[in-house]
This record gives sequence, C-alpha cells and structure tokens, in this order.
Amino acid sequence: MPTEANTHSGGHNSSRSLAIRGSMWTMFGYGGSQVLRLGSNLILARLLFPEAFGLMALVNVFMHGLQMFSDVGLGPSIIQNKRGRETSFLRTAWTIQVVRGVILWLASCALALPAAAFFSVSDPMAESLAMMLPVAGMTALIAGFTSTGVFLLNRSMSLGRLTGLEMVSQAVSIGVMIGWALVYPSVWALVAGGLAFSFTRMVLSHFLNPGPGDWFAWDRSCAGELFKFGKWIFLSTLVTFLATNLDRLMLGRLLSMAELGVYSIGMTFARVAIHTSSKLSTLVIFPLLSRLQDEPDRLVNACLKARRPVLWVSGAVCAGFAMGAPLFFETLYDQRYHEAGRISQWLALYTWTHVLVSSMDRIPLSLGKPRVLFTANLITTCCMALALPGYMLMGLQGFILGMALSNIAAHIYLLSTLPFGRRAMVLQSTGFTVGLFVYSLPLIILLRSIDIQQSPLMHALTVGMAASPLVLAGAWFAWKAVKSKDKQEKSRS
Repeated sequence: MPTEANTHSGGHNSSRSLAIRGSMWTMFGYGGSQVLRLGSNLILARLLFPEAFGLMALVNVFMHGLQMFSDVGLGPSIIQNKRGRETSFLRTAWTIQVVRGVILWLASCALALPAAAFFSVSDPMAESLAMMLPVAGMTALIAGFTSTGVFLLNRSMSLGRLTGLEMVSQAVSIGVMIGWALVYPSVWALVAGGLAFSFTRMVLSHFLNPGPGDWFAWDRSCAGELFKFGKWIFLSTLVTFLATNLDRLMLGRLLSMAELGVYSIGMTFARVAIHTSSKLSTLVIFPLLSRLQDEPDRLVNACLKARRPVLWVSGAVCAGFAMGAPLFFETLYDQRYHEAGRISQWLALYTWTHVLVSSMDRIPLSLGKPRVLFTANLITTCCMALALPGYMLMGLQGFILGMALSNIAAHIYLLSTLPFGRRAMVLQSTGFTVGLFVYSLPLIILLRSIDIQQSPLMHALTVGMAASPLVLAGAWFAWKAVKSKDKQEKSRS
C-alpha cells in the first residue's frame, strides 16, 4: 500500500508530466499560430501602409476587449468548479455567455462615436472608428454562442483538439484578411478577419463539444455559483484589458497613426513570449493547480515546478527576439518599419516582467480567490500612469520602462498573497531575471556594434550563436524532467 510520501511524490510526478505534455501541445499550436501570423503580417505590411497599422492597432484594442468580456470568467468557473460537468451548470453558463455577447455588441455601438472623436484629435484617420467599431463588435456577439465544450476540453486537458480548433479558425481568418486586402486594401481586412475567426471557432466548438449540447437554461443555484466566482473574474478582466491595452490607448493620443503603427508591429512580435506564457498558464498550469485547490502547500509547490519550463521557454523567446529583432525587421520589412526592431528590444524588458506575473497569477484562481487576481490587475493598470512621466523624460523608451514597472508592482503584490512558498517564488523569479539580464545585455550591445546592412551574415550568425544556448537549455530541462519521470515510474513498477 503506498505511503503518504509516495502518494505525494506520485502526485508531483504526475503534475510535472501533465505540465510537460500540455506544454508540448500548447507550443506546437502556438508555434503553428505564430508561423501563420508572421506570414500574414509580412503580406499585409506590403499590401497596406503604416498609418493603416496604427488604425488597426486601435481597432484591435476594442476587438480584444470585447472578446475578453464575452467570457465573463465562465471558462475559469467551469474549469475550477466541482459542478463544472453538470448539464444544468453548463447550460446556465452558456445562457449567461449569450446574453453577455449581445450586451457587449450594443456597448461597442455606443462607444463608436466617442472613440472616433477622442482619437481623431491626433490623426483625422481615426474618424473611421465610428463605422468600424459596431461591425468589429459583432465578434463578441458571435463569441457569445461558442460552445462550453471548449472549457470542458480545457478542464480535461484535451489540448490536441483545442489546438486544432484554434489553428483552423486562425487559418480561415488569415485567408479572409489577405483576400480582402488584395481586393480592397484597407483596415477593413482586419475587421473581416476577426469576424471570420469568431464565426469559425463558434461553429467548430459545437462539433468538438464532449459534453451535453448547449441550449438556453437557467438554474438559480448554478447561476449563484457562477456569479459569485465570476464577478471578480469580470472585474479582473476589465482591468486586465486596460493593463494590456492601455499603452495603445495612451499612445494613440501621443503619436501619429504611422508611429503607432510601427510600435504596434513591434509589440505584435514582442508579445510572443507573453502569449506563450499566458497560454501555458491558462491551458496547463491552471487546470493542473485546480486539482490541488484543497491543499495550498502542494499547490504552490506544483506551480513552482510547472512554472520552471514556462520561464525557460518564455525567457528564451524573449531574449532571442531582443537580440534578433533589428535583423528581423530590417531583413523582412521595408524601410518604413525598420524602427520596430529597436522598439522591440526595449519591449523585451516589458515582456519579461509580464511573463513573471502571468506564470503565477493562476494560483489565486486555483484557490478560488479571484479577488486577488483582480487586485493585481488593478495595480498594474493604476501603475501604468508611470509610463507618462517616462515618456516625458525619455520618449517612447521611457514609456516602455514605466510599463515594465507596473508589472513589477503587480508581481510583488501576488508574492505577498501566497499562502506558502514566498521565498522560493522570489528566488525563482529573481534567478531567472538576473540570469537573462546578465546573459543577454552584453550580447545585445555587441550586436548593436555590427552594421546589419554592411554585414548581414555576420549579424545573423552572431544572433544564432547567442540565442541557441538558451533554446538548448530549455530543451534539456524538458528532456531531463521526462527522463526523471520515466525512472521513477520504473522504480515503482
């Protein structure tokens, strides 16, 4: 009969194994997604112009916000709640989701004229937001009808089918965007692509639903549990939207549409590490930790172990892009977009501080404390005010430093709320941060001394040699974890 120690050891090994398998599926899907995104971005950059990308960045802010609000925390509620597989619970959640989607579309219509008036102060092109936002807002309306089966697949960690769902939807969306831009090159291509993504994902989600069919229903007890958990998720989503998009809202008044367009392209690729960490945290760490919600000490230890490969992978992506961004943009984009390379190097600092937060912010949700996550996101949003004096002192670079400081403030707060393992989490975050800084900064300075136009091959070889140790280290860490799991399983058998 297994002892308590063996049971705990087996649980830790199982947690690590699930995290690694989930990471593989997530990274496979994310890698494919980024290949599609890169290809479409390169094509659209040639079909459109920097001013259009600036306007697209503002449209993206509102579209992203509407997509976030269409959830209202129902996904985490279904994953975390012990009743998350019950038919009445799922159908009540779906009904709330549909109603919310309708309300959000109406809200986007109401916001259209004020948004156009606000941003057109710096550039008259922004007046077209009055027409775009009501159409773009239909993505929230469509997303409201997405099946709850998506959350059930996440709960059971069936990440293969989730990956397929997202990649097919993205492929359809990209096809629509490029086709539209070829016929009618304007920002409407992005709006059409967003609608195509939401509609494709909604339809496919019902075919992949492993649970009961979705339909309108209302159970008062289920609704009470959803609203009790979801009210803080909704408020947290609101401030998360502001924290992750406030930069473009603020810069939309400080920069021209062309400058904002170049910044947004740099941010698109600098966010690769952010999206990697967020996807791994949502799809892998959160479902894993939710299984240990009654054992806070084991939950924090499981997070420390599952977080390590997330930091390795995200850190490698972040540092690698900081080193290679100037070469990337000067080789693949025309001269109008070259400045995005230098901007991305500064954005790498903001990106890493965001990864530190997103790789541990699932702990309060897993413990059923969404209010903690809400407070952390509120701190991030409020501290974004530091970006304004940074802009006044150092321009765009100072603005980015202020953004990074807002993430650090939220990270410190989350550390203070941990029930156990604060010292271990601080050491893990500090160790990775110092290591990346010490390794990357001298190499970035060296790369800046090499003229890309004069010696592109030398620059590319230097970037490859500089970034490869981090990638190899991440691969070695994952391999070591898998081998350790195999040895322990053999010893038990």
